[in-house]
Amino acid sequence: MPRVCGLHPDDLPAIPSRTRSSGPVRSAHGTDGTQHETAAPTDRERFDVFLPDTYLIGAPKAGTTSLTRWLESHADMFFCRPKEPHYWAVDYPRMREHRGYATRAAYEALFSSPKARAARHLADGSTTYLYSQNAVPAILRDVPHARFIVALRNPVDLVVSWHRTQLLALNEDEQDFGSAWRRSLAGGVPGTDVLDPKRVDYQLLGRLGQAASRLLQSAPREQVHFVVFEDLVSRPQQVWHAVTDFLDLAAEPAPSFEAHNQSTKMFRSALLHRMKHRPPALVAKPVRVLRQKSQHSTNPAWARVRNVLWRSAPRPTVEDAIRRELTNFFAEDVAALGRLVDRDLSGWSVVTSRD
Repeated sequence: MPRVCGLHPDDLPAIPSRTRSSGPVRSAHGTDGTQHETAAPTDRERFDVFLPDTYLIGAPKAGTTSLTRWLESHADMFFCRPKEPHYWAVDYPRMREHRGYATRAAYEALFSSPKARAARHLADGSTTYLYSQNAVPAILRDVPHARFIVALRNPVDLVVSWHRTQLLALNEDEQDFGSAWRRSLAGGVPGTDVLDPKRVDYQLLGRLGQAASRLLQSAPREQVHFVVFEDLVSRPQQVWHAVTDFLDLAAEPAPSFEAHNQSTKMFRSALLHRMKHRPPALVAKPVRVLRQKSQHSTNPAWARVRNVLWRSAPRPTVEDAIRRELTNFFAEDVAALGRLVDRDLSGWSVVTSRD
């Protein structure tokens, strides 16, 4: 079999299963002021009915859209549309405003449909939460027993793919990744209307060890589940069983394990794309409403419109010299990540060609 991100599928360790339990233990104060341990609720209805209890928080370009599509096919799961409302990431204010979910009322409305209320778990897939300083602590204040799923990928492949995504999002204007990387190292920003400079801070995006460490400083380890991209690609059934076990869901029926949101597209019309994502102030609100409707809708007509707006494009690649530089840059962080998740990720620190 081919190697994936520097590791051969036969070399991958077994994916651990989580021991089922009644969930994390929470503390309650008695009338005398003493603390008593009480079993945590396992059913979604025990939480605020309008807030999700499951968060797929990243990393971007690490299979989160595929995981979302697989999980939302489960009868007991409801994922919000759009997948990434960014509500809890108050340190990404323009991202929240751009999506239109900067208020609690707007966010709760995503989970107020009859289908959402019938689901056992509500889920939010905003990848900004992995890098946000505020999101996870804020979530845990309101949903103490929230569970977090984090997908991990070789940071070299992640940032190269993410650069393409930011070109599409109009947060990036440098077509050449190597030039964009060096600008990022120098602390520069693109000459375009960036919704948040952190979106094009490729050092920040690639430092998954740093991000995972910050997450585990706030969230109990038993409330966090990590998924490695190699596993997602080479043995999705095992990943599925581990994730459903983590969420106390039945593993059957299983999804089709189709890959989604691969970096293989580019917009057809720069003018129409800019009108959609950076409309003039006079029409910004109605355009945002239309954009939200297209993201929410499962109507085939919207799907046809989206298909017309996009064309196929080859996967992004970089020169071997840039890959070598990136590999060396992230090596220390990769080693720290491996220790955090108890996984040998040394293959990510081996320079390989993708051209």
